[in-house]
Amino acid sequence: MKKKFRFSLILVTALLVLAGCSSFKTDNSRYYLYTPKDTKSLPLVIVFHGYGEAENAGNTKVVSTLTSTESQSKHSCYVLAPHIDDNIFLAESNRLSLYAEVKEISDHLIAEGKVNPSAVYCMGNSFGGLATVEFLETYPEDIAGAIVMCPALTYSRDSSTNLSKIKDIPIWFAHATNDNVIPVDVSRSAVSTLKAMGAENVSLTEFSDQEMLSAGALTGFHQADFAVMADDRFMEWLFSLSCPPRP
Repeated sequence: MKKKFRFSLILVTALLVLAGCSSFKTDNSRYYLYTPKDTKSLPLVIVFHGYGEAENAGNTKVVSTLTSTESQSKHSCYVLAPHIDDNIFLAESNRLSLYAEVKEISDHLIAEGKVNPSAVYCMGNSFGGLATVEFLETYPEDIAGAIVMCPALTYSRDSSTNLSKIKDIPIWFAHATNDNVIPVDVSRSAVSTLKAMGAENVSLTEFSDQEMLSAGALTGFHQADFAVMADDRFMEWLFSLSCPPRP
C-alpha cells in the first residue's frame, strides 16, 4: 500500500505542474485534490466525507462549495478530500494509516511552496467529523483551525479521551438540534469537555429544523454541512485563522 501511495504522490506532483490544472484524482482514485489558478503559498482545506460517501468525496457539499468560482474568489485555496472506504472508517488502525497519508500529501504541498504551513484547515461531517477530530489529535501542531460537523465521536472512545490534545486548536462545532443519527449531545459534551480543559476558542452552533431545511438538508437533520456552507460566517472565521510561529 505504501508503494502504491508513493506512486500516487509522484503523480500528484506531476499534475500540479501542468498549466491550467484545476482538479483531478490520483491513479488509485483515493484522493481528490482541487488546485486553484494561483498555486503559491495558499491555504489548504482537508475535507473528510461521511460514512458511505467514498464515491462522492470530490463532490460533497463542502468540497463543491469550497471549489466554486464564488468561494474561490473570496478564499482561494487547495482542497484535499480522501476517498474513504467504509472498511477504513470502521477500523481505527486503518484510519490512522489514512491520516498519515493525508499528512504526507499536505507536507509535500508545503515543501513545494504551494501551501502556506500556517493555513492548513480541516473539516468533516458525521464520520468525517470523527476523522477531523482524530486527525487534529494526531497532528495538533499542524492545523490552524477546524469545523467539526455532527461528529460520530461515539464510534471511537479514543477520540473523546484524547480531547486534551486539541484544546488549543480553534474548533467550531456545528450540529442540528434534532439530528436523528448522531445526537446533538455528542457535540455538546465535546465542547463542554474542551472548555473545562481550558479551551478558549471552541464553540458550538446548533441549527433548528427550519435552518436545516432552508439549507437543503434532508428531514433526518444529519447534514449539518449543508447549513454550515450556507452560512458565510463559518468560512470567514476559518480562513482568518493561522498557526502561531513555531519556536
